[in-house]
Amino acid sequence: MNHRSVPDPVHGVPLDRKAHLGNDLPGSWWLSEHSWPRFLTHTGDNSAGNGGKGHFAGSLIHSSYAGFEPLNVAWPGVHAPALAHQTNVAHFDQSASQIAGVGGDGGNWNAASGGNAGAFGSFGSAAIGTGGNSAGNGGDGYFFGAMVHAPVAVYNPINIAVAGPHATADAHQTNNVVFDQSATQIAGVGGDGGNGNAASGGNVSAIGSTGSGATGTGDNSSGNGGDGYAYGGIVHATFAFYYPINIAVAGYNSTANADQTNNVVFDQSAFQMAGVGGDGGNGNHAVGGTADIFSSIFELIGSDVIATGNNSAGNGGNGHFSGSMVDIDVAIYAPINIAVAGYNSTAEAHQSNNVVFDQSVIQIAGIGGDGGHGNAALGGDFAMNLLSDLHLLDHA
Repeated sequence: MNHRSVPDPVHGVPLDRKAHLGNDLPGSWWLSEHSWPRFLTHTGDNSAGNGGKGHFAGSLIHSSYAGFEPLNVAWPGVHAPALAHQTNVAHFDQSASQIAGVGGDGGNWNAASGGNAGAFGSFGSAAIGTGGNSAGNGGDGYFFGAMVHAPVAVYNPINIAVAGPHATADAHQTNNVVFDQSATQIAGVGGDGGNGNAASGGNVSAIGSTGSGATGTGDNSSGNGGDGYAYGGIVHATFAFYYPINIAVAGYNSTANADQTNNVVFDQSAFQMAGVGGDGGNGNHAVGGTADIFSSIFELIGSDVIATGNNSAGNGGNGHFSGSMVDIDVAIYAPINIAVAGYNSTAEAHQSNNVVFDQSVIQIAGIGGDGGHGNAALGGDFAMNLLSDLHLLDHA
């Protein structure tokens, strides 16, 4: 950066062109009147340990289909036994974990600081900026589109035993079935802020007249949680069809036994989270740099010259959600057990069912993150001297 400045014009540097030993300072170190262009010095905008932003636009769909339809039939002739046994152990795992547009978490124990700036002369607008530093902030999460989890499970075993006259028909069916159609859907979630980070604006020391917006050492952020944005629809739609049939038919003067035992678990639970801001970190510091200004009494400081505030540390991110979050669960359980016996015969139909329907859902949308603990956000110190330059030169 080619600008005419010195590291520290206020503390220990003479104001004329003669050094303490009588030697001239290099010409590049001295500013002539009105020689500072706009935006000449910029040592801020440093970042360390910040989580990256997550962007997702489109559709994320998990659509699975499972069909299980066994058929077991025993059909004997006259005076013959008919035995039909069916044992089924089925596990339908249609669970899904869908994650899109999630910002990364901020790191820990990072530091981002703006450099120190010292200058002589007249300053234009926005001449010096050492702020805008960030450390350990969580990245924002953006999600646009649709996230759909729509599994379908069909389970329909059939067990039939038919016997003629003077015969025995036994139909036994045992089913152990688990339908796991749960889903975890996460979209547009901001990353959490890190811990123990520091973001500080550099110190500014200047001698001369300053225009509007000349010095800025604030706008530092440390350990803030990222914002979460979700636009679109998040749908969890599951369908489970369980329809076992057990039939035993015996002819005249015979015995028919139909036994059916079912142990079924329907897990259609869902966890849906979208547009959630990340939590703020703990033990972070965001401090604006110190500004020391010596200005001419005839050319006073303009408007909005010095800004050392607007620092933030450990704030939770905002949560934004626009769209629909839907959980649709359909479970059909209709076992059929039939025993038919002819005249002077015995018919027994036994059915035992143990069924659990878990269709619970947790839906979280548009929630702001919690703020951290033990954080500090401070504006920098400001010192100004309105003596004229000639007065200062007389006492140099």
